[in-house]
Amino acid sequence: MLSAPVPAATVFLHSPSEAPDARTVALQVPEFEWYGERALLLAWPSDFVAVAHPVDEGYLSYLHTLGIGPRLENVIVVEGVSPGAGLSEVLSAQPAAIERLAGGLRGVESVVLSPFFATPAIDALAGALEGLLGRPVRAVGGPPELVRRLHDKPFLRGLAQSLRIPVAPGEVVVLPHSAERTSGNPNALRRSIERWLDATGRVIVRGASGASGSSTFLVGPDEIGPAVDSIASRTDNHVYLVQPLFPATSSPNVEVVVETGEAPPRIGVTDQVLSVDLVYRGSLWPSSASRAKEMVDDALAIAAWMRRRGFAGRAGFDFVEHEREDGSTGYFLTEINPRVNGASYPLALLARLADRASGGAPAPAAFRSSNVAVAARDFAGLEARCGSLLYDLRRGEGVIPYAVGALAAGKVGIACFGATPARVDALFAEFVYAVADRPARSAAAS
Repeated sequence: MLSAPVPAATVFLHSPSEAPDARTVALQVPEFEWYGERALLLAWPSDFVAVAHPVDEGYLSYLHTLGIGPRLENVIVVEGVSPGAGLSEVLSAQPAAIERLAGGLRGVESVVLSPFFATPAIDALAGALEGLLGRPVRAVGGPPELVRRLHDKPFLRGLAQSLRIPVAPGEVVVLPHSAERTSGNPNALRRSIERWLDATGRVIVRGASGASGSSTFLVGPDEIGPAVDSIASRTDNHVYLVQPLFPATSSPNVEVVVETGEAPPRIGVTDQVLSVDLVYRGSLWPSSASRAKEMVDDALAIAAWMRRRGFAGRAGFDFVEHEREDGSTGYFLTEINPRVNGASYPLALLARLADRASGGAPAPAAFRSSNVAVAARDFAGLEARCGSLLYDLRRGEGVIPYAVGALAAGKVGIACFGATPARVDALFAEFVYAVADRPARSAAAS
């Protein structure tokens, strides 16, 4: 419980299980709910962070040395979270847990709820807390119906076109619902893929709803049949966007933090690190995009449209920059995540670390984030392997781990900070080597 009145506190409920496609993503990334721990990086001491699993206290103590994270007593563990039933929904169904949270918030003058994805459950939780606290509780993220529509790729494509924002050529294909499909290939999808193959030699097919590559298919001339069969067998989408696959020179993400009131939005531009199958693997800052200014303008145009309809909070706009046939640089918008993004956390860390730099201590000027396979299974083990590589305020460089709960599965998220992109790459390589799950060297080999 807070010991003194506090002007404001945010309750973070960054549960990936709240996303519309959570059940599908969980099949590919079973440990993905651990990434809800990333909210610790956004929190101040008086904030509250709800998580689905206990947080390593040693890790939280390390964050505190950097001036990051909530007090230990402000970390709330909510049991029963599963894909499709995130923190907001589960907590809303536990009156005793809501009362405990309200008890910790009684000395707070202004309370804000920050979900991973705005759903009706976050509004219900806000209403329950309002009743217990006797004052308004605001939830960021916007009306759930608006957020759900923005998550839909064909809807965003139409919105972008109406605002004269560049999008890739292509078309929307609607398949019969799964119960109505025959065992044969949906002819409309096959014809669409064949139609757009000539543009670049490959096609990208994306389900209307999806994340982490869960509904993305890359198709070449010899892969049409298997791809159509695979898509036809799925039940998570029946609307797909078919477009030529343009080789990207960079894949920027523009984060826009839409503020309430008259405050201007905050902007962050990073480059996405994508796998060969276009799955997000991390972020780089600063961005290398040559047309970043136009992308920011386009993102702000959509953010203004969203704000007029009640949206407030973080949103990420994904773009592709590519070389045209005439050698000039083109770009187009691919999708929007109307929620926190992978880049949100290192961008927030960057600002916090810059604030902590004082007395001649350097502030980082570049970062790289990634998920890494590790041998350690808890933070103490991770620290023992790479202690000197962890971020040091005096040096203004180092690695900050996050989602350390995923260490139980042999994985961890990291953000590497340094003075230059080259220095960051070197730190990243050192960290990966230090924590790798390598067999011990034999006496003969040594």
